[in-house]
Amino acid sequence: MRRNSGYKRKDRVASEIKKAVSQIIGMESGNENLKSITLTDVELSEDLRIAKIYVSSSLSEMTEQGTLETLNKASGFIKRSLAKKVRLKYMPKLIFEYDTSIDYGFKIDGILKEIEKKDET
Repeated sequence: MRRNSGYKRKDRVASEIKKAVSQIIGMESGNENLKSITLTDVELSEDLRIAKIYVSSSLSEMTEQGTLETLNKASGFIKRSLAKKVRLKYMPKLIFEYDTSIDYGFKIDGILKEIEKKDET
């Protein structure tokens, strides 16, 4: 008898999509701007038709809007490559969203360092 690991199918598929898209933008695309983009999370709708892909960029000159524009321009290539790697009845629509949690973390870290400096003096 097969045991249920507790994960829903959409979570397993989201994990596979995250792994595949990371590989596509990191190694298979020739675009240097794409290579600087990091996937932070993938959320799938219950029917597996929509995939929200959360991203951030390590390049300081890449703004939030620039990052999303780069991804949206390459979305056709990404979706075609994804279809070759992940076998699904319907390939989900890819929606890219900028993940601000990393920037927020850096901001909090900077504030904590300022407080630490004030405490030392």
